[in-house]
Amino acid sequence: MTYKEFLEMLEELELDVDSVAEALDLEISDIEAWEDEEEIPKSAEKWIKKEKVEFAALNNSNEDNNFEDEKDEDLDDDDDDDNLDFDDEKENEEEK
Repeated sequence: MTYKEFLEMLEELELDVDSVAEALDLEISDIEAWEDEEEIPKSAEKWIKKEKVEFAALNNSNEDNNFEDEKDEDLDDDDDDDNLDFDDEKENEEEK
């Protein structure tokens, strides 16, 4: 994998060189030096591919597919609010 391909994958994953440096315990200048190499180190290639798999797994989760629909449905239930009378409840508590 070339340095350019590596940077494109980082952008795709919304990561930056700082993230790579921290994850691989390297200096940013070491990573930037890869630009002069034909290929990036295998450890970096392996790391970015692992990150891509994890990123894809997070984005393909079906947990919240209907989140917006459910939220909108809850907001549309204004009819129930008409039946609430908090003043009567307060009066009943005071009488006790």
